[in-house]
Amino acid sequence: MSTAASDIRNVAIIGHGGTGKTSLLEQALVQGGEVAKFAPVDGGKSVGDHSPEEVARGISVHAAMGHLQWKGAKINLLDTPGSADFVGEVVAALHVAELAVLTVGADVGVQIETAKLWRRLQSAGTPCVVFVNQMDKEHADFAAAVTDLREKLAANFVPVVVPLGAGAQFSGVMDLLSGKALTHT
Repeated sequence: MSTAASDIRNVAIIGHGGTGKTSLLEQALVQGGEVAKFAPVDGGKSVGDHSPEEVARGISVHAAMGHLQWKGAKINLLDTPGSADFVGEVVAALHVAELAVLTVGADVGVQIETAKLWRRLQSAGTPCVVFVNQMDKEHADFAAAVTDLREKLAANFVPVVVPLGAGAQFSGVMDLLSGKALTHT
């Protein structure tokens, strides 16, 4: 299927290392019907981390792309490395991106690369949404992560989706705009 250039959107997934960027890409592709089954990043079969170097290191080294169709548009999702050693891959992805999704771990909040990436986005005027990820981790605290974002990045973040539970009790999210809960079993 051919897509007109005007119907292509590029979205960069960025964040500090270990905040779940590659897993977010993989889950988006599963939900979008582009891959049949979620592949954990440590298995070497995910769309984002599959090169021998990435599997050996256990981290993203290169930007990787997956795509899905949504409401007539082709969305290119650019999964970027979180280590400062590979920031060139992030910069390249941001040059073509119309939007950035900044991932933040619910268990750790704002980290050094989070702040650096936020400054880069602000100076470039790149639109950004923040995705508080890893609500299933033991010390996940959504409210603390949002407070940390507001304080350390000096911006007024307004949640539009909130988690249902945390840690072992995490069961899904509530979309505050639609009023619908999305749960997993």
